[in-house]
Amino acid sequence: MQMSPPQGIVFLVDVDDTLFDNDLFEEELSRFLEEKFGTGGRDSFLTFFEECRNQEGFADFLGAFQKFRIAVQEHPGTMELAFFFRDYPFARHLYPKALDVLDLLSTQGTTVILSDGDAFFQPHKIDRAGIRAAVGNRVRIFVHKEMHLDRLEEEFPGRHYVLIDDKRRILSAVKRHWKDRVTTVWVRQGHYAREDRPDAALLTPDRMISEIGDLLKDPLSGATE
Repeated sequence: MQMSPPQGIVFLVDVDDTLFDNDLFEEELSRFLEEKFGTGGRDSFLTFFEECRNQEGFADFLGAFQKFRIAVQEHPGTMELAFFFRDYPFARHLYPKALDVLDLLSTQGTTVILSDGDAFFQPHKIDRAGIRAAVGNRVRIFVHKEMHLDRLEEEFPGRHYVLIDDKRRILSAVKRHWKDRVTTVWVRQGHYAREDRPDAALLTPDRMISEIGDLLKDPLSGATE
């Protein structure tokens, strides 16, 4: 695949706990599970969910649901759980000003959603939340997205990249690959950021912000010169 010439700044923006409050969604899911399946059923689903997250490195609700459905022997409530996932109003748990930030970034360069996730639920969530439309359908979802940087560079060639994410591990891996061609921005939201511990093996992010809306007050336009 022949690469196009660099077009300027490319913003790569994560979704869960960066634009979307996934922790709040998980809390509502937990309450729904307890209501439909009792505390035992709730705990069973959450165990499958944590197993999938630890094995795959992302929040795999679909994978956990498949395991749970088999474990409860196709309990009638599993259909209601399917509708919960399908019909959930994801837009209500976007972080404040998340879409405004995407609009702002789009005036400064090419904005691309870069997320880890499964093949169905994650695209569905991104679409239902209004994120897909906000970036003109430029959404890429991988398993271990930090391993697909060469492909991203072919699709979205840029003079400079800006990665906005809540996970220091991801930010560090991308910085090691692209070095001074990327500005890493750590959004300290969500459980990954709160649980982060000092780790000498991880590179220090170039920028740190408390919440995604901070980029409206302190934009990134000068950080990539």
